[in-house]
Amino acid sequence: MSPEQQIELYLLHVLHDDTPKGYEFCYFFPFSYLMRATSMDREIVRGFCRSMRNRGFLQYGVGFNEDGETAGGGYTMTPAGATHYRNLQEILRADQIEKRDMITGKYAEDAKASWGSTSYG
Repeated sequence: MSPEQQIELYLLHVLHDDTPKGYEFCYFFPFSYLMRATSMDREIVRGFCRSMRNRGFLQYGVGFNEDGETAGGGYTMTPAGATHYRNLQEILRADQIEKRDMITGKYAEDAKASWGSTSYG
């Protein structure tokens, strides 16, 4: 998995896991939230969000308050983004399986540390 794919996976993971149930594809996160959640610089978050938006994986939207006034904007995952997220997870799994010692059947320590036990999708 390339470094770029790792960053995309991380950002999509935050968008996926932090979106309240029932608000999939319509809950928008601002850069400031994504920066705090990922500990990435604004320019990195901005660049990757724009790249994924241009490829149809994210959608930019503007939020409104109860008075109908603009209250900021942010990004949400699209259905195509959810598919991309699942595909990146499969690439990660394949990379980890590749790192497995075929004789003992054990994973390398770095694969174990990053694998976790959570299933997404």
